[in-house]
Amino acid sequence: MDGTTGAERPPHRRERPRASTPVLSPWLALPLALAGVAALAVALVRPEAVLPAGIDPWQPAALACAGIAMLLLLAVIGQAIRQHRADALRELGELQEINVALVAQVARQQTALDRLGQSERKYREIYETAMEGMFTIDVTGRFLSANPALLTMLRYGSLEQLQAEVADATVSFYADQDNRQAITQALLTQEEVGSVPVELRRRDGDRFWVAISARIIRNAEGRAIAFQGSVRDITQWRRDRLALEQALDAAEMANRAKSEFLANMTHELRTPLNAVIGFSEIIATEAMGPIAQPAYREYAHDIHDSGQMLLTLINDILDLSKIQAGKKELLEKLVDVPRLIRSSLRLVAERADKGGVLLETEMEAELPPVRADEVALKQILNNLLTNAVKFTPQGGKVTCGARLEPDGSLSLYVRDTGIGIREEDLVTAMEPFRQVEGGHARSAGGVGLGLPLVLALARLHDGDARLESRLDHGTVATVTLPPTRVQSMPMAFLRTVAGG
Repeated sequence: MDGTTGAERPPHRRERPRASTPVLSPWLALPLALAGVAALAVALVRPEAVLPAGIDPWQPAALACAGIAMLLLLAVIGQAIRQHRADALRELGELQEINVALVAQVARQQTALDRLGQSERKYREIYETAMEGMFTIDVTGRFLSANPALLTMLRYGSLEQLQAEVADATVSFYADQDNRQAITQALLTQEEVGSVPVELRRRDGDRFWVAISARIIRNAEGRAIAFQGSVRDITQWRRDRLALEQALDAAEMANRAKSEFLANMTHELRTPLNAVIGFSEIIATEAMGPIAQPAYREYAHDIHDSGQMLLTLINDILDLSKIQAGKKELLEKLVDVPRLIRSSLRLVAERADKGGVLLETEMEAELPPVRADEVALKQILNNLLTNAVKFTPQGGKVTCGARLEPDGSLSLYVRDTGIGIREEDLVTAMEPFRQVEGGHARSAGGVGLGLPLVLALARLHDGDARLESRLDHGTVATVTLPPTRVQSMPMAFLRTVAGG
């Protein structure tokens, strides 16, 4: 590789050192010299032996020397021819090696060109068929490129038309110039921006919303030369989001109005209902004198019991409405958990005795107090225990307990051996005014506010409530209070209801 340009250098002919070859081989020159000396000596010593009569002895010597010289010349010429042929063969081999290297280099360059062409065609295909608009503009705002999606988005027929009609894209398309300045400033400080919502204008003046992403292109000296980016039309998404927000606001207003109406209605209903309960109790106890007809006394008891049930229902509706309207306030104090459980069990003891249901407690030896609204916690346990006793047949058992969790939270739970709930009905059981289908559920009565109120009160304490149940195997309802509400000072408690 060329260290300067990065391009691959062409192969070059290797310079091989040439061996120093003598003009005449010693093995050829020595016999020739010896033969010439021998011939000259014979001619000089005994000319009559080798020369015809009348010939000067020096004449053959000259001829011999000439012959030797010719032989030496022929030998030199032959050696030169052989050397030239060897050099030609060596250079031919080198040229063949260079040719092979050139062929391989051309093949590599052709492969690189083919890959580059494939990459360019792939990029061009992506660029031309992309759903998002893509663009490149110079620092003056003139378009250098724009793909078909952007042209369609801006309602231009071609890139040439766009370049001819738009001198500065930043001025021509931004509906709000403050947005343009903000994006430009962000680009200069961050080098790129991503998915910034901006309102733009089309060629015909129609406005639409896009999410724009862009980055700065700089040259080798670090000077900004262009801006490159993409735009995605989010007009419909924005309309859908605004419509959803409006629908949520309307639903929230309607829910608030419903909650306020229920709160006002329940307040208005409680006043006359208290009178009904009070007077029915006076009649049932014959506080003002004996009743001639015993049936009237029974009717008064029925009126009193029905009024109490209706008052409980109205109170639940009022509490749930206050929580949903955000008007429920907690009167927090330190609550003794064991005492809370025992007092809650006493409230359902009479009903459990009538139904033949056994009540039990299950707690640790010492439990810390919790910072909470004691009335709300009693309401939680009362609702859970009432449901457990209501849906547990004769001979069953209901257990109320508390435990510290490993994360420091405290759980209150009620476990029964009642009819249980199908897994697919657990969500329904926690929804207001929804009841799980079943013959026993219908006969037990209620409007489906107990468990939703438990969940609402638990969340009001930053906690949660959950149900675990199996059909015909019973149910476990658990309310968990966060560690922030659990105090460090422990309190002893008595394990049995009788000891409370």
